[in-house]
Amino acid sequence: MSERGEPEIQARRSNLLFFASFSFFTYPFAAVPLLYFFFQERGLDLQEFASLISIYYLAMVFFELPTGWLADRMGRRPAMIAGPVILSTAFLTLYLGQEFGTFALGEILFGLGHALLSGPPSAFLYETLSEGQHSESYLRIESRMTAIRGAGTALAFLAGGVLASFAGYASALLLTACLCLGAALSALRLREPRHRTQTEDRDHESPSRAAQPKLHQRLLHIYRNPSVLWLLFYYSLLFFLLRFAFHTQQPILEEWHKSDPLFLGVLYFLLCLSGLPPTWFTAQLQKQIGERLLLFLLPTLLALSLIGLSFGTHWSFALLFFAQQAPFGMHWPLVHAFANHRIPSQDRALVLSSLSFTGRIVFSLSFTLLLTDKTTLSHRFLEVGLVTMALAIMIQFFLPREEAPAA
Repeated sequence: MSERGEPEIQARRSNLLFFASFSFFTYPFAAVPLLYFFFQERGLDLQEFASLISIYYLAMVFFELPTGWLADRMGRRPAMIAGPVILSTAFLTLYLGQEFGTFALGEILFGLGHALLSGPPSAFLYETLSEGQHSESYLRIESRMTAIRGAGTALAFLAGGVLASFAGYASALLLTACLCLGAALSALRLREPRHRTQTEDRDHESPSRAAQPKLHQRLLHIYRNPSVLWLLFYYSLLFFLLRFAFHTQQPILEEWHKSDPLFLGVLYFLLCLSGLPPTWFTAQLQKQIGERLLLFLLPTLLALSLIGLSFGTHWSFALLFFAQQAPFGMHWPLVHAFANHRIPSQDRALVLSSLSFTGRIVFSLSFTLLLTDKTTLSHRFLEVGLVTMALAIMIQFFLPREEAPAA
């Protein structure tokens, strides 16, 4: 072992350790299971709630590509520091809000903070592993980090429910604002990995690429790859299903007369925990059943759960929420591994951000149209479940015949 090699190995280990800490605090959204009821307490109705959710996603759409592009130019670490700070500010703004305009500002800040974290952490992890020639382990490590992030979110949900049961819904927003800063503190201890390797540049870069570095030209170049273009359509459908399922949970729980903060905190804590085992073993599951089948199962399971919820008349149907947790946890490492193995280093954060950009614009433009009256939720569940099931089958048919490298 060279004298230079040992410090580099230790630095990479330190990076992974602090990245794990960053992951734990990335989304400590103690208030999220209670937001619908918080807004209701502040005088908003279901349509206004749906509008705020759409504002959040439209804000992410606006900031998504510029922040990904900047992260590819300036490094991933600055985005990983700024994102949690802005998220903290967003929740503080929501806490102070008393009318729709202030809530809309909070959601815009929420969208900006989230946009900063949509691609850079994944790109940062992949580059860190690539420095040590361990990029083939990305899916396994990303799965572990996603599970750690899920554990942090689960504990935050539980803490938010317990606190809100004593101090009201709003107290969970203050708790969230404080917890978000933990990710920023962890990111401060990270060391930026090398931005790209010469091998990757030789493998991926075309002669025209160096002369055409603009944002739209980079995207056009990358999406000439049929697999990456397919992923764009697949992720748009999957993201819509994930978000529609999540943001309709609280309205249907209200319909079932389940709005107690402690019940909600415990329920969402258990939901997060149930998603950790499949998330942790994503790489092993992919190895056992194959990438193609696993990718198909995620939207299929979500669509089936919505069809099941369309028949729900009692809060016991909330058990179907648990069927949605495996796709929630597994989609991040699966989709990012699929993309990371097919795109060059210098565009990694940009492409991951473009996936999130497309998914969010599809959802934001459709959600307010679909969620107009809580009395139609059962019908919406059935309609959305059937249509998305058909789309999942159709999209899977066009998946190019190739497999990602084994993790």
